[in-house]
Amino acid sequence: MTLSEQVAHAVPADLSALAWVVDELRRTLDNAHKALRRQVRETEAAPLGAEIDGAASPALQQARALLHQGAGALDMVGQVEGARMVRASEQAVIRLTQKVRQLDVNAVGIIERSSFALLDFLRRRLAGKDVSPLALFPQYREVQTLAGADRIH
Repeated sequence: MTLSEQVAHAVPADLSALAWVVDELRRTLDNAHKALRRQVRETEAAPLGAEIDGAASPALQQARALLHQGAGALDMVGQVEGARMVRASEQAVIRLTQKVRQLDVNAVGIIERSSFALLDFLRRRLAGKDVSPLALFPQYREVQTLAGADRIH
C-alpha cells in the first residue's frame, strides 16, 4: 500500500463542504422535478397535432439549468460520483427537449428516483457510513438509458 493510500484510509474525508451544500442541492433538485412535471402537464394539454419537439420551453430550460447547477455544486465539494449522476439527468433533459412528447410521468419518475438515490447516498456519507458509489449504478443506468447514451459504464 502506498503512502497516499494509507493516508486516505486513515483520514476520513472532510465532509463539511458537502454538509453545507446538501440542503440547497435537495431544494434545487426538487425545483427541477417540479419544472419537469409542469412540462408534462403542458405537453398533455397541447393539441395532438401541435409541433412542440425541439422547442426549449421555459420549464425545460429551468430544469436543465437547475440540474447543471446541482452538478457544478457537487463537483466543487468533491462529490464526483454525485455530479456524474446529476449530469446524466441533465443530458436526459437535453435529449427530451428534442422529443418533448417522450417526456412523460415515467421519464420524470426515472429522473426523480435518480435524485432520491443520490440524496440518500449523500445523507449516508454525511452520517459517516462507508457507502460505495456503485450503489448509484441502477439509477444511473436508467437515466443514461433515458438520455440515449450509447455506453453506460
